[in-house]
Amino acid sequence: MGDALGEPRQGADTGNRNDNGGDRTVPTTPSFPAQLRRLRQQRGLSLADLARQTHYSKGYLSKIETGAKRATVDVARRCDQILRAEGELLALVAPPRPAEPADDDTGPACPYPGLSAFTTQDAGRFFGRERATAALVERLFRRVGEGPLLLVAPSGAGKSSLLNAGLVPALRRPGGFPMAGADRWPVVTLTPTAHPVEELLERTAKVLGGDLGLTAARLGERPEALLTAVRARADTPPAGHRPPPPPRLVLLVDQFEELFTLCADETERRTFARLLCALAAPAPSPGHDPAVVVLGVRADFSGRCLDLPELAPVFTDGLFVLPPMTTAELIESITRPAELAGVTLEPGLVPLLLRDAGLTGEPGAQAVPAGALPLVSHALLATWRHREAGTLTVAGYESTGGIQGAVARTAEDAFAQLYPAEQRTIRRLLSRLVQVSDGTGATRRRVARTDLMTPPAGAAGADTALDVFVRARLVTVDSDSVEITHEALLHSWPRLREWISADRAGLLVRQQLGHAAAAWEREGRDPSALYRGTRLETVRSWAADTDGLGPLGPVEQAFLHASQAEEEARQRQTRRQVRLRQATVATLVVLLGCALAAGGLAHRQRADALAQERLARSQALAVQSTLLAGGRPEASLLLAAEAYRTQPTATTRGALLSTQAEPFAARLGGHRGPVNAVAFAPNGHLLATAGSDGTVRLRRPADHRTTATLTVPGRIRALAFSPDGRTLAVTATGGPVRLWSPARPARATLLPGTDAARAVAFAPRGHTLAVAAADGAVQLWDTARAPRRTARLTGHAGQVDALAFAPDGATLASAGADRTVRLWDPRRERRPVVLRGHTDGVLGLAFAPDGHALASGGVDRTVRLWDLDGRRVTATLTGHSDDVNAVAYTRDGTTVISAGGDGTTRLWDVRSGRLVTTLGGHTDYVMSVAADATGTRLATGGFDQSVVLWDLRGRSLAARPFTEVSAVAYRPDGRQLATADADHTVRLWDPARRRGTPTALTGRRGSVTTVAYAPDGRTLAAAGSDGTVVLWDPAARRPRTVLRGHRGAVFAVAFAPDGRTLASAGADRTLRLWDVPARRPLAVLTGHTDYVNGVAFSPDGRTLAGAGDDLTVRLWDARTHRPLATLTGHTGAVRAVAFGPDGRTLASSGNDGTVRLWDMARRRLLGSLTGHTGSVRGLAFSPDGRLLASSGNDRTVRLWDVPGRRLWATLSGHTNAVWGVAFAPDGRTVASGSNDGTVRLWNLDTGTRLAEICRLYRETDPATRRALLPGEPAPGASVCPRH
Repeated sequence: MGDALGEPRQGADTGNRNDNGGDRTVPTTPSFPAQLRRLRQQRGLSLADLARQTHYSKGYLSKIETGAKRATVDVARRCDQILRAEGELLALVAPPRPAEPADDDTGPACPYPGLSAFTTQDAGRFFGRERATAALVERLFRRVGEGPLLLVAPSGAGKSSLLNAGLVPALRRPGGFPMAGADRWPVVTLTPTAHPVEELLERTAKVLGGDLGLTAARLGERPEALLTAVRARADTPPAGHRPPPPPRLVLLVDQFEELFTLCADETERRTFARLLCALAAPAPSPGHDPAVVVLGVRADFSGRCLDLPELAPVFTDGLFVLPPMTTAELIESITRPAELAGVTLEPGLVPLLLRDAGLTGEPGAQAVPAGALPLVSHALLATWRHREAGTLTVAGYESTGGIQGAVARTAEDAFAQLYPAEQRTIRRLLSRLVQVSDGTGATRRRVARTDLMTPPAGAAGADTALDVFVRARLVTVDSDSVEITHEALLHSWPRLREWISADRAGLLVRQQLGHAAAAWEREGRDPSALYRGTRLETVRSWAADTDGLGPLGPVEQAFLHASQAEEEARQRQTRRQVRLRQATVATLVVLLGCALAAGGLAHRQRADALAQERLARSQALAVQSTLLAGGRPEASLLLAAEAYRTQPTATTRGALLSTQAEPFAARLGGHRGPVNAVAFAPNGHLLATAGSDGTVRLRRPADHRTTATLTVPGRIRALAFSPDGRTLAVTATGGPVRLWSPARPARATLLPGTDAARAVAFAPRGHTLAVAAADGAVQLWDTARAPRRTARLTGHAGQVDALAFAPDGATLASAGADRTVRLWDPRRERRPVVLRGHTDGVLGLAFAPDGHALASGGVDRTVRLWDLDGRRVTATLTGHSDDVNAVAYTRDGTTVISAGGDGTTRLWDVRSGRLVTTLGGHTDYVMSVAADATGTRLATGGFDQSVVLWDLRGRSLAARPFTEVSAVAYRPDGRQLATADADHTVRLWDPARRRGTPTALTGRRGSVTTVAYAPDGRTLAAAGSDGTVVLWDPAARRPRTVLRGHRGAVFAVAFAPDGRTLASAGADRTLRLWDVPARRPLAVLTGHTDYVNGVAFSPDGRTLAGAGDDLTVRLWDARTHRPLATLTGHTGAVRAVAFGPDGRTLASSGNDGTVRLWDMARRRLLGSLTGHTGSVRGLAFSPDGRLLASSGNDRTVRLWDVPGRRLWATLSGHTNAVWGVAFAPDGRTVASGSNDGTVRLWNLDTGTRLAEICRLYRETDPATRRALLPGEPAPGASVCPRH
């Protein structure tokens, strides 16, 4: 990407890294770029025109024209057709080499399954899990007749492989399981699917070889009927032989999480769970031996299993947690299959695999990260395809991209083999194979092949597209279904991650439609279950999108058609009633009434039609705004404003307010070519931007005005400010380095011998300038007065593309095409320290503010963090799907920023290596990035000829290093906000300033789960996993006392209105009352039979409410401590409670996804608020009681109109579950705390948000607005009406 300026990198592989064509990528003869340029110019087409018609990016075609990237056959073919070259361009591309088969038919089969799980046929090469298999067999033996065994492990730990290649062979091997006749037991393996009971019957019938004569309904009523059917089909022993024990049915239910992601019917879920428990329970009579039942479930879904009361006892007695592989076991799983296949591993390959898997210690008992196992297996599969003479080599491994890149590289290779129409088709197909889950990210799902291949998803070469991914072992197809081979593809292939993110709203609509249609079908097509109103309009606008995610099934189509017919009938009935009323009036009023009625009817009908049109348009605009939020921020903002102006509904209000989550601040134009460099002046008052158009523009970030412009010959590569900000160094392809004074723009000083330098950097003190010369040397210049060269540093084998000085100026870092980073002492010419690790050229460097760490990014698509004291890599950050062109640190050194050729800018937490934020405001490569001195403003320059400014402060608070936020609370005066954080800390923020370092209250031994201020704001209570409640003096930042008594974690605390009593609730099933002034316990309230998750005092202090995992809300008299009532109705654990300000209403929320409102006078349910798609964790009333905020695992904050009991707005922007929510005392702001590490401050004033968007609208010229909204409805003048 460092060559987007227009020339290929010298001595570097100029192959197409961004669009690897696999079998279709071939060498291009030297004349191809020139012929392409000549033909394009003859036809009068710009690169942008050609890009639109070929469906390739303009930047990619530009690199082909300059020779920086090789063309694929598909590119040549499409350009040939569009430019009417009659085969001339296609002839310039050598014929493609034949595809290498996945496994050589003449040689041994590949012993590594890649992303696929081991099957029973693979048992002979299933190594490294012997210890786990033996432990599972023994644990299952002890569990037989006691109930199901729950096998729990993270995704990628090998649950499926252990069941299929470990347990099943042990059961079938005589003596492999310590029970007589076990080798004759029928083994049924299944996954739940959308209808688990029917799937169980079908799979069992196939294993037993005949119809069982059972229905799902009958089996749910009499589970023992299945055991009877198994026993009836047992083989009769030969005469004279001792009869064997009767056979036991073995049920292996893999991917048990499908019960929650695919089965939408809660009743069917519980029936299936009850059925499995009944089959595995002790025999009700001597004639029925219990079945052997094993459930394999992902660890992150174990909490969902607890939501099923039938499975709760299994967690006590039937839990088997699969231990992680040790390093020694991983080595065995690598080497033993190779020995079995008769191939060798090149020395150094195994240590390289271990290092890339994150295992840096000595081989032994070190635990292997679960997610690494499928990636290691796939990397070995990819390396197998590049083996040399029966040897798996290091070179072959590195050519696949290594563990981190093998999956992405394989997927990209497969994707690049497809023609553009096929690429669009595979996107639709893969999106259909993904299930968007609430709070747990995306998971794969199995789809019937006939449903998947129905047009339009099955159009445009669907069979071909699918076959390419099947041959690459990324997708698995059996006789009647299709699924993604492993969930590692969802996380390791950036392109698919971006598709899922972009299509998330559509996927959710599609899934909700499927669930609603299934419920309608189950209820006998009851008309009351049909969609209507705005929900129907939303689905219709989605279904009408020609670029949707696939066809509707028969039931879904029938449901949608019936909904439309019902809505039309309702509208006809409404109109009929209006006409009847008007006719009655006309009859009574006679002549005058007739005239008035006719006019009134016409006006009403016209008004209704216009209102419906406005509503439909506003809903469509809101949906489009949500879909564009991640990649086209201005379009999202403008469409959200247009939607709300068109019709202020809950949907449009939520879309408008959710735009506050976007850190986009402004887009600066002016350049007529790619923006290759950006830099802030040291004081932050100026921003310099430079591009391929040969101009440097100085701008004021405050008002975005250009203050000066410098023009130089050639394309500008880099620029740098001097420490005092008075000099700007600029290097370009058309001449030497120029020193320019912004105060005197007419004069420039030239540095001789620096023509076509590739990078420049000023030392942080003095006047030393480092220049990366065209010959690969690094020159040092003294720029004081008359500039002179003071040193020439050599050692790089190729061009140098990046330079950076340490903050103290004592070290200079350089990096380039030779894949190394070199550390020089600029004061002494001695041999540099060489850092190796990148597998391709290095394009960006940045020192941490403390000078002890260095970040580098390059063509290998990684960002590497280096410990300069230890001279080693501390982290390799992956996620970009193209070159990393530039890197930078924020001022506090906790965050690294990377600019990528995939069009994104990514922010990484240094300590954890975790991706914190992805900024997607450019439409092409991001070439440059810079952070200002405050660390709150970011500038990025792109190939799309624009500079984007980002406000990292925005309306959010984020602790660094990264930590999850469990709860938030405002001080009663609103001037301070407290957060409960997972890193054992309570943080105090100034919500008005939203900047600076928060006050941290530390000293706990566990994570903090809850915080609450006393009514006077002078005491802060915090509690957490260590079972204690700490009372802090927030002003003095010290603890006043520690309250002990709970036996287990404390989940909630609340002060009484007088501040003298504190209530706490926890895992020991109790609520405890504490005397705050005396700092002693008052009472222990019992009654809950499970965890108590929430607690709240009524406004008058007389009533205390508790929320529990026992599905109840319990009320106590706060003075006498006597129980008052138990409120039931929730079908899942109750997570939170909150009283309205008037004390008349109590709100509760829970795992059933509902918020329930209770009448406290009559102790009865007032109504249920539905809309969340997962557990609802946080609740808060506004000070006036008119709004209620709820937050949950679906990553949203929902605001409810309490009097109307309807949704007011949905706020989206968090990237993980939202556990805490609180209103500011003035009621204008809602704070939400999330597992994504942020606290967002949502201003609920729609007028203010509209005004902010209008300022952006007026700053954007009409041409730019049209460019930002290609194919979208252009916002009209109603967005920002003139006053």
